[in-house]
Amino acid sequence: MRSTPPNQPGSYHIYVLIILLMVGLLLAWQAWSRTSHFYRFHQQLAVTSVKGAADEIEILLNELRRSMRLFAVDRRALLDLILTEPDDDTHWNELEAAVQEHFPEVFGLTVTDTQGNVLRPDFENRVADICQEDILAFIARGYQEQGHIHPNPLGYHFDVMVPWGDANAPRGVFFLSFQPAMLARVLQRLQSPKHELILVDRNRPGLIEVTAQGARDTLQREFFLAAEERGRVTEALPIAGSRWDVIDLPATNLLRREAVRNWAYAATVFGVFISVTLLMLYQLRRKERFRMLAEEQAIRHQNELAHVDRLNTLGEMASGIAHELNQPLTAISTYCQSGLRILENIEDKPDKLVHILEASSQQAKRAGEIIHRMRQFAAKGKAQRTRINVNRVIGEAAEFIRPRLDRQGIALQLDLAHGLPDVMADSIQLEQVILNLLHNAIESIGATPAHGAHRLVISTLASTDQIEVGVSDTGQGIPPDSFDRLFDTFYSTKTEGMGLGLAISRSIIEAHGGQLWAETRPSGGAVFRFTLPRNGLS
Repeated sequence: MRSTPPNQPGSYHIYVLIILLMVGLLLAWQAWSRTSHFYRFHQQLAVTSVKGAADEIEILLNELRRSMRLFAVDRRALLDLILTEPDDDTHWNELEAAVQEHFPEVFGLTVTDTQGNVLRPDFENRVADICQEDILAFIARGYQEQGHIHPNPLGYHFDVMVPWGDANAPRGVFFLSFQPAMLARVLQRLQSPKHELILVDRNRPGLIEVTAQGARDTLQREFFLAAEERGRVTEALPIAGSRWDVIDLPATNLLRREAVRNWAYAATVFGVFISVTLLMLYQLRRKERFRMLAEEQAIRHQNELAHVDRLNTLGEMASGIAHELNQPLTAISTYCQSGLRILENIEDKPDKLVHILEASSQQAKRAGEIIHRMRQFAAKGKAQRTRINVNRVIGEAAEFIRPRLDRQGIALQLDLAHGLPDVMADSIQLEQVILNLLHNAIESIGATPAHGAHRLVISTLASTDQIEVGVSDTGQGIPPDSFDRLFDTFYSTKTEGMGLGLAISRSIIEAHGGQLWAETRPSGGAVFRFTLPRNGLS
């Protein structure tokens, strides 16, 4: 198993994982930090808003009480007249006009004696029994307890009461009720975005008194805070001199939405970072694969060049050996012929010896012809096209390879058309193509399990403008995924193949103006066919 050198991209994976982990932790810390900062910021907003609203409402109530005390002192004579003459409408009309002038947002008013008896029992139905209860409680507690917001057929209101008369001996209660809109304006002005300031009744938890939209009669919801809403309250402060608490109610899922937004942002950034990192790794791996492929191709090409060089050397050696063997074979043939001529002059010549000498002479000539063709086939030189007969070239190639066919028990069938016209071609190159196809067919048959006799067929066929040659076998055939690359240089379906034979053969045939292709036989095996133009021109 080949290990990856430390400087190659494959060894960077652990570092990439560490970087991704660090980036993920950094983004997670950032999301948590932003969420925490958001929570602290809104919590501080709630504290500031609640404290500001409580202080301002307290100041408002104190200012109303101070103004009412001054008004009662200033109108002491009128109040005394009302106490002594409660049925005189003139005094009440004068008091009402003065109150409307000094307190524009007044809702209702009345004056009582020290026992809490309302001197004007019915003042346009604005002073109800609940107000009477507040007045009695205010007197009973030493003129300290203040009223709260009341419902009324004419609208909600809140009560403010002060004693009137002498400082040490009050003569009764000066009572005014005001529109809650003045409280709503304070809440609206001081509440923060995505927060709501609400006045609630301290003695009745969750009962809403006033919001920024007004009193309970203007709300489009229940009067009481739900349990979930009370759980969301972040800050609450009591308002001195009242029965109210001011609370801050943040928007639903405010913190959750911010957390989801921050974590979604972190996840998006991390996803983009991973995508870019994976793209970079892919590019690195792609370049590494190209580099390794180039190295493998260079090594393979170097081996192929070395093999070609060995083939060239072998060709030169074969040419030399053929030259050296040609002389002794010629001498053997000459000696045999001489022996035959001597035997002709002998009357009682042995027939067996004559037959042996004739056969030896023929075999010597045949061996000389084979060596001559081998020498021509291995010889270097420029291609020379001459007028040749294709059937003759096929016959010479068949004779050249017949010993191998006989050793492997393969039957050779020549199905050659008669009267083929000559073509212009290089006989050595054409013989090389036929021998390449025959060698490939023999190797394909040799790789096929022996089930019956195998045979190899060479056929020729002439048409009006070309001659077609086919070499078919009963071997293992051509793999379907190899058809597209079968004639590519250096591609081979054989383990030890160089991938040059078919590529060179196609180049030779195309240089002669023909075509070379492969087919699969329906009954098994393969057929290689090539064409040559009848005039031999491309």
